[in-house]
Amino acid sequence: MVLEGIYAPIPTPFDAASGDILPGAMEENVTRWAVTTLDGLVVCGSNGELPFVSMDERASLVRAAKNAVARAKSGMNIIAGTFMNATRDAIECCKVCEGAGADAALMLPPHYFKASGMVGARKFFEDVANASPIPVVLYNMPANTGVNIDAATIKQLSAHPNIIGVKDTSGDMTQMGYIANDHHENFSVFCGSGNYFLPALSLGASGGTLAVANLYPESARFLLQAYVRGENEEARKLQYRLMSASDLLTRQYGVPGIKAAMDRAGLYGGPCRAPMGDLPDDAKRKLFESLDATGLEEYEKWRLG
Repeated sequence: MVLEGIYAPIPTPFDAASGDILPGAMEENVTRWAVTTLDGLVVCGSNGELPFVSMDERASLVRAAKNAVARAKSGMNIIAGTFMNATRDAIECCKVCEGAGADAALMLPPHYFKASGMVGARKFFEDVANASPIPVVLYNMPANTGVNIDAATIKQLSAHPNIIGVKDTSGDMTQMGYIANDHHENFSVFCGSGNYFLPALSLGASGGTLAVANLYPESARFLLQAYVRGENEEARKLQYRLMSASDLLTRQYGVPGIKAAMDRAGLYGGPCRAPMGDLPDDAKRKLFESLDATGLEEYEKWRLG
């Protein structure tokens, strides 16, 4: 598997009354996304409320997503968030999700105890990758974990035959540049946010896992195509518009905002799982007005189907 193109890190659908996961709603959403040009989906990443979803629930969600992809005869890959705090549990989660149909595993660094630093992080990733039946994608998300996987460690890990790339959501363009410019073969650097998708591409990223792609996958595709064709001004204009939507859906309103926007767009967003709260009505109005102002709907004809 080669990590490239545009992936959407999709939210987890929960029942409003019971709080249980809804595999059926997952299948319906994935069926809708399957008609887009998305290259893949991330199930149970940060937008999927990873810390609140059990190993068995993750497997059920992966299975539902994979079933929908198969029925739609889509080529989308499924990456599963398989981080668990203990190494043996992370390995087991990789195996369970592989059995449910995941094509790769997205793995955060250990972050509760930090004394071992990058030495401990490297051993954790190597131990998991050695035992995982599916390829591992490193996930650098220091805003949530408090741990930044540095460029030197990522370069070392890029030599592992079962580690195929990194999703870098640090926002540190200097670090991303060093990583993209100096890694082993068969390793990809993925941008982790639509806020800086074009800068990441210009530094050598092969694509991105973008929260904004849940709602605006074709806008992201147009940007990528414009960059590949060398249409720099078009790519820059699209980046500004995509940045505005992405910033609203990540830094400003987060997962509750993505779910509210999905509900409005005819997808199932639904409630967040406690302790995360839902978006208040006044915030929804501000979010929707700001999203509409980007004008990105012109690219998203798939939502009309």
